[in-house]
Parts: sequence; C-alpha cells; structure tokens
Amino acid sequence: MEVPYDFELVKIVREISLSKAGKVLLQMPDGLKPYAQTLTVEIESRTGVEVYVSAGSCYGGCDLALTEAEKLKVDLLIHFGHTAFLAQPSKPKVIYVEAKCRLGIGGAVKAALPLLASHRRVGLAASLQHVHKLGGAKKILEAEEKQVEVGNPEGQGVAYPGQILGCNVSAAEALSGKVEAYLHVGGGIFHALGIYLATGKPVVVADPYTGRALEVSEAGEKAKRRLKASLLRLGESSRVGVILGVKPGQFNPQLALKVTRRLRELGKKPLLLSLNEVDELKLENFPEVEAFVSTACPRLGLDDAEKFSRPLVPASKFLETFGG
Repeated sequence: MEVPYDFELVKIVREISLSKAGKVLLQMPDGLKPYAQTLTVEIESRTGVEVYVSAGSCYGGCDLALTEAEKLKVDLLIHFGHTAFLAQPSKPKVIYVEAKCRLGIGGAVKAALPLLASHRRVGLAASLQHVHKLGGAKKILEAEEKQVEVGNPEGQGVAYPGQILGCNVSAAEALSGKVEAYLHVGGGIFHALGIYLATGKPVVVADPYTGRALEVSEAGEKAKRRLKASLLRLGESSRVGVILGVKPGQFNPQLALKVTRRLRELGKKPLLLSLNEVDELKLENFPEVEAFVSTACPRLGLDDAEKFSRPLVPASKFLETFGG
C-alpha cells in the first residue's frame, strides 16, 4: 500500500532506543489506521519491540489512549496525527508523530479559485497534515492578486500558524476583521465547518485527496438551524441529561456541575451521565431523558445533530442561550 504520509520512522526508532522501550502502543485516527499493519511491521523489524495498535477512537490530542497504555504496561505511547494537547503524563512517555501528508495541494487550491472570485482578502487555514503546504497555497492565491493572511493560533493542541482543530479555530478567528473569506486546506468539511460556525464568513475547502473544492455555507446554515431547533426543544424539556465526557482532554466536572445547577434553577430535572463515547446507542439506554447538554467535545451536537434522535447541545451554547 502506497503511504501518502510521513510517519517519521527514523524519529520513532530513535525514541524507542532512547526510551529503552520493550513494548509500545500506536494510536491513530481512523484515517491513518489502514497503515497500521505496515507501520507495525516496520517498527518491529527495526527495533524488535512488542507493538500494540489501539483500535479504539482517536478524535484528537484530547483523546490519548492512556488507560489502554496503562493496562498494557507499555513503555511508550506513539500518538499519530495530532500535536500535543495535554501535559506529558508521568507514564508512559507520549511522543507525537504529525503524519504530514505528501500529496500536492496545487490542483485543489486552483479548483477553489472560482469559488473565491468575489473575495480579495482571504484567510488561509489547514489541518495539521497539510499546514506545511500553506506557503504554496499562499503563492497560488497571491498570483491571482489576492491579499492573503495566515493567523496565529492560541490555546491547546495547535502549534503552527494557520493550524486549526475541530475544537480550536483561533487561527481563523484571529483574522475575522481582516478577511472576507477563508480557504481551508484539508480533507472533508469538518474543520472548514468549524471556521464557518465561528466566523460566519464564507469558507472554501481545497481537498488534496480529491483535488476538488467546495463552499460550506449551505452546510453551515443547516447546522445553525438544527442547533436553534435543538435549543428550543431543550427549553421545552423537563428531564435533561448532562453528559460529562471522561476522555483525558475533555473531562470537565466543574462545567458539568455548572450546567446542572443552571438546569435546576430553570426548574428542570438534570441527570449527570459520565461517558467515554457519546453516541445514540448509549443514549438510548435513558429513554426518559428528553434532551442532553454535553460537556465533552464542543463540536458534539453542532454539525452532527442528525445522529441523535433527541436534542443534544454543547454546554457553551446552552449557557450562552440560558445563562448561568
């Protein structure tokens, strides 16, 4: 299988040697899991270590497989596809492999030009795998006489100018007063939609995997309408579940208790639920609950409302609407 990512095998081998590791755990998002077999073979053949691959979820640097690593008693957790989000744990040692994409972006960026024709001032952003290609994207846009800006991110999990996460689009927000529209370089619309929901400005995706481009305003407006409807239904609900996410970077009991207090002030009956994975199947076990407020990933309930049969809204949107 051809590998379009730089998995930094030299770095991995060096870290295994320096750590004197005998057992390691690889953790990667779903998009990188197809390469796990190839990686495992390479690492085992070069180092002789015992390699495990986490088959569980990996939604970001907030989702480190620390429990698995502890149970497996590994010496090293190798996390792919994200920059550091959490402080280094006491054990095991965690190293991050960014898995930069080798695919060219020129065709996708050029495909985006007609969608940016009416905008002169453009903000550039990318997911981690493509952020190193933003300089090339900037040159293409400037050749079309665009004024291009790249913002500096703030907060957890971001390390490079222009880099955004699903939960952190500060690099794009920093440019909101300077640009008319954004170009996001990356696969799918998840990250681009985050920019649109945060800024309300047109966002075009240049997808290096397909070579195509699309504008996300329609999907963004649909997500806004669904959120508004969910908030209205939540306001009419009496029994509300408060979801406390227990993933390492999402655990926020103070926020869950704040939401619970506010719900009680509103005359509602809250039910605190601790969850590692938030999905419809698990929520079905609580049929008396009419709506949910989540303190886990802040994107839950924003652009994936259709996955849930009952209203589910992020805690930030609940507090913004109902106070507290």
